[in-house]
Amino acid sequence: MLFRSIAKQVRDQNGFAVALGFFVVVAGILIALQVTNLSEAQPEAGNHQNLDVIRDTPFETAFERSDITLLNWQHWPYSRYASHHPREFIPMATIHSDPEAPALKKLDNDPFNLVALKVSVDEQEDVLLPDLLTSIQMKGFAVMHGGEIVFETYDQGMQEHDIQVLQSTSKTFTGMLIHKLANDGLLNLGANVDAYLPDLNASVFDDSTLQHMLDMQVGFPDFGSYHKAGDYGYMSEVHMGLKPKVLGVEHRSILSFIQQFGKPVFAPGTEFSYNDMNTQVLAMVAERVTGKRYNQLIEETFWRPLSARYDGAVAIDDDGNAGASWGMAVTLRDAARFAQMMLERGSYEGRRIIPESYFQATFDQPLTGPQTSFEIFGKMEGYKNQVWMLQDEALMYTAGSFGQYIFVDYENEVAIVFMANWSNNSSLKNLETMVRIVRSIGERIEQTNID
Repeated sequence: MLFRSIAKQVRDQNGFAVALGFFVVVAGILIALQVTNLSEAQPEAGNHQNLDVIRDTPFETAFERSDITLLNWQHWPYSRYASHHPREFIPMATIHSDPEAPALKKLDNDPFNLVALKVSVDEQEDVLLPDLLTSIQMKGFAVMHGGEIVFETYDQGMQEHDIQVLQSTSKTFTGMLIHKLANDGLLNLGANVDAYLPDLNASVFDDSTLQHMLDMQVGFPDFGSYHKAGDYGYMSEVHMGLKPKVLGVEHRSILSFIQQFGKPVFAPGTEFSYNDMNTQVLAMVAERVTGKRYNQLIEETFWRPLSARYDGAVAIDDDGNAGASWGMAVTLRDAARFAQMMLERGSYEGRRIIPESYFQATFDQPLTGPQTSFEIFGKMEGYKNQVWMLQDEALMYTAGSFGQYIFVDYENEVAIVFMANWSNNSSLKNLETMVRIVRSIGERIEQTNID
């Protein structure tokens, strides 16, 4: 536009006018650049109406708040804002905290000098931890040791009070909740699901137990793409409220959506087949046997006992069903409290939160059933009770799309929370990088404690 204007002046006006026009254009550009520089130097506005701020990292792209829709809010670059402001885009039920709870203990002096820690990546030159975190698009990162935060960083506009959508890390909350309810005598992990939800009799869950669901061993057909309209994966997210309703398609409850699948495609317990519907149904079972909504159960089971400082939230669909498989949203520090509880095998500050039997059944017993199809450093990942493991490395971890991970290193007594916005959800390379980070931090802390 500007160059067309100058060209017209060349044709229609004298040289002085051209020179004057060129001067005005250049001056305008210089002023705009100065304004941009000033914008970058300032914190983001409280109302976040103007998001046209380009940072110095190559994966970030400028956009406006008005550009974000229900169709794109989970995808980069829009997730850079939307993932830690989810209440602006989807219905959510509050998980109430205790505002009077004591603040999480934090050591501000970086006692293990992690800011200078170098991590070996892909057999290349070692990379400083802060630079590596930037390269994998971390927006929140916290290291727990001895019940305290020993290292913490924020980026991409995220702040201490912001809640980040945990994606499939949410599943681990459900897995632990189900085990606690079983420990309390409210349900039987060996019972078929239709004992609690008769509507699922003669469905894909036929002959499936709660334990099969916990371990992702139910015979769902291939769900295809979660990004191609018409595929089962895509339609499941429509009915869960993650995507806009499809014109001409009647809304279905999760139960009615599942009922369209008849017999399982393999015998329960014989194969590993990761599917969100397992977790969604487990949450409904928990609600059915307690008579409470999912957000209330999470509040009573985790938030209050963990002394969570900020309200969390969980996505809900049109029927009020919680997005238990993907929709938990919490602050970095409250996720760190949960991580510390995992590290203490179900206890937190001397209080029993989750029964020890969960960790005995999940981590202590070698996996004998179907394994996942994923490998890290040539070792097969394990999956049980809605959580991932590398048992040989003494690592238990949650895993959520776009970089939402909680790692527990039992050997070095370290728990680490990752909250990211990956522009590409092909996670294997980034996952291996995170494992290297966890290993390096654990070794640094162990060596420092020895010295």
